[in-house]
Amino acid sequence: MERNARRRRSVHVGQAMVPALLFLLIGGIGLYVAFGSFQMTSAKIKLQNTADAAAYSAAVLQARDYNFSAYANRAMVANQVSAAQVVALKSWIDELDNTYMGNPDTEALVTTFADHPALWRTPKERARVDIAPVRATLDTLLPAVAKGVGGITRALSDAQTNYHAAMFAAVPDIANDVAQRNQSDTNVTSGYFTSPRNAAQLAAWQTYTSVVTPAGNLDADHFADVVTDPATLDGFVKARVSSRSVAPDYQQIDDTSARCRGGGRIAIRVAHAGGTQLRSDKKGWQSMDASTAHITITCVDTFDAIAGHGGSTNGEVNSYMTHPPFVAWSDWKGYGGYMNFGDPDSTQPGLNVPAAMAEQFSQGPGASLDAANGGLLPYQDIANAPLASEAPRITIEVERLAGTLVKSPGLGGAGRMRVDNGSAGGAMRALASAHAYFVRPSTEALGDRLAGGLLDAGAWQRADGKTEYPSTFSPYWQASLAPVSADERDAAQAAQIPSDVGAAQP
Repeated sequence: MERNARRRRSVHVGQAMVPALLFLLIGGIGLYVAFGSFQMTSAKIKLQNTADAAAYSAAVLQARDYNFSAYANRAMVANQVSAAQVVALKSWIDELDNTYMGNPDTEALVTTFADHPALWRTPKERARVDIAPVRATLDTLLPAVAKGVGGITRALSDAQTNYHAAMFAAVPDIANDVAQRNQSDTNVTSGYFTSPRNAAQLAAWQTYTSVVTPAGNLDADHFADVVTDPATLDGFVKARVSSRSVAPDYQQIDDTSARCRGGGRIAIRVAHAGGTQLRSDKKGWQSMDASTAHITITCVDTFDAIAGHGGSTNGEVNSYMTHPPFVAWSDWKGYGGYMNFGDPDSTQPGLNVPAAMAEQFSQGPGASLDAANGGLLPYQDIANAPLASEAPRITIEVERLAGTLVKSPGLGGAGRMRVDNGSAGGAMRALASAHAYFVRPSTEALGDRLAGGLLDAGAWQRADGKTEYPSTFSPYWQASLAPVSADERDAAQAAQIPSDVGAAQP
């Protein structure tokens, strides 16, 4: 009995090993396949993350380009305001000095009709002594200031163009550097940026902004609109209306006149008007100041006479006329709706202007304070005033050689057990798109998708609460990833897999 029991037990010994070995074999195969698939999946995820990082870095450069243009344009606007102030000050001091020199005809009237001509002449002589050193200083200082401001403006203008070109040229290298810093064995696909399939996108980016040269034409201009806005220019530049008859008794007289029988009198009051305008052709700022003596002689009449005038300009300008020697009413009209150099009494360009202004117009503005860099200089602007907030997309393609995808190549398998690495042409590739976008939300748009991504979005609002559209005058450009278009994916696939190979596959 004992021997039979032992025989039966020996028959069943080792039977559990067969399913155990089968289980281990199947599990090993599954683990083998899973490990290989995990390596491929991990490689694809890392490659896509690298492509995203490279594309985002390119969009950051794009946003910096537009923000740099915005800061430079704002600085150029401020410099143009300074240039206008310098031109205005030169015209004003010339007119003031000329007025206190006196008009010979007016001086003769005072001598003839005033019983006490010293009431007119003594304050004027005292004022001339006060004005002389001021004018001498300004005559020396203002041309130097004008040239200095113009030189800085020219440098800003050139910097915009150079910075834009540098950013555009730097994108391929920066994107490739970012890709390699993320994965040392990854790089941007060679020749991708200049390839035919990227040509349309490259052209869209290149033409999104352009260099605008305002000077020399009569067309509307974005920069000119900004710099001549009433909120941009100060009151001294726009209109200098005042009375020259101020204490202590300068430029005025009210005296008895024995020449006029029956208690006659002579009275003179001097009024001043002046202003500075951007020429309609935007070649420079030009200024004019004029004073008119309002004279009343009881035994003669009430009439006006020229008291004094002055003018100045910058830019390559030697006449108030747009097309010398031909005079047109438009010559009295500046850009932005300004006209007649601040004279408050004339309502049409060139009509009913003071005689002193007409005289200064005929003489011209004098020597230019800054012939080389006066007027509006070239600047970077967005073409066609887009309403969409997004700039053109930048798509980056990165690649990684198939031989670097698997860290344990011996586990790649063979035959039917081989794990496909998903590469084409010996490399795995990934696409990513990004772009710069402009965002300055209105009060109602603070909850929008783009605004919601801003820190403290409420602080980005305009004072008037309105939505601002993209421009190169406001530095509110950010960077963001964007969807890759279906056309770009199709083009990328076609570039990796030849059409004859694709057609041969079942």
